[in-house]
Amino acid sequence: MMPMTHKTMEDFARSCGVSRPTLSKYFDDPTSVKPATRQRIEVALRASDYQPNLFARNLNRKRTRSIGIVVPTVADPFYSEMVSRIELRLRDEGYWPIVISSHGSRELEVEATRTILSLKVSGALIAPLGLRSDHRTLEKLTQAIPIVYFDTYLEGSTPFVGNNNAQSVSTIVEYLTRSGDAPVYFDIPHVNHNSPERVNSYVATMQRLGHEPVIIGNTEDYTWDFERIGYEQMEKMLGNGGLPGKTILCANDRLAFGVMAAAYSQGRKVGRRGDCDLRVAAHDDHPLSRYTCPALTTMAQDFASMAGRSVETLLTLLDEDDAAVAPKVSLDATLVMRQSA
Repeated sequence: MMPMTHKTMEDFARSCGVSRPTLSKYFDDPTSVKPATRQRIEVALRASDYQPNLFARNLNRKRTRSIGIVVPTVADPFYSEMVSRIELRLRDEGYWPIVISSHGSRELEVEATRTILSLKVSGALIAPLGLRSDHRTLEKLTQAIPIVYFDTYLEGSTPFVGNNNAQSVSTIVEYLTRSGDAPVYFDIPHVNHNSPERVNSYVATMQRLGHEPVIIGNTEDYTWDFERIGYEQMEKMLGNGGLPGKTILCANDRLAFGVMAAAYSQGRKVGRRGDCDLRVAAHDDHPLSRYTCPALTTMAQDFASMAGRSVETLLTLLDEDDAAVAPKVSLDATLVMRQSA
């Protein structure tokens, strides 16, 4: 038997003997209508191919059950992992996630903020570019809807959930100095607040432990292509006579991927055994870090807590006007010791 066909909500409402407002109320929350009415609608749904146009219905509301998610790039598995966890949590809470990537572009980040406003989202979770962000545009967005920053933030009072870089870098520097030569820090362009926080923690920890901080790497050129710059700079340093130390602490795992690949291309053996030429460690526990050769020693950011606390903070803001939330939540990371250092 072919299912009944209904093109509009009005058609379907008439077929099951309820008003259109009652049907709309059911689709918002089935428990909000009388049990007998709910049963009548659900019987009609099973006999029909009707699907409500949620997008069109949302546009008629002042605010929707949608949440915007903006990240610098979904190509980076770190952000892919975060987006996946946030999406699933929002869906469990009855919200529809809308994901937009700024592709590392200031202009596209501005466009993303305007887009999520035009879609009348209830709120947004944003990992801003940082250095290249248009602060004025994002500030206007925070005045229009509830916003929570994650991974990185812009100065101001907008709530933020991210990594405790002082704790995480201090932990891995202490481990590396305890288990071998004190580390040389391989820095990246300071695209957001994480970069200076990490290098500052490295310097402070080295000085506290009685070692001279040594920092390498070109931080002048703005780029998110960390694997490439790690490879090119490491290859150049090895070709020009070598490195200032045998233990390299990379600012993030993606940089370490390039560093390790360049070392291999130059015949240098990476690892913590006595026959290895250098040790390499990093930060983030990128989803691919355990699959490098050798597997990368790193600091594991707490993906689950970062995603969960970000969503919880936003939901608190949505549920309660002027809700009191922590302005900045910094989560400790965990040392993951693998074969590279």
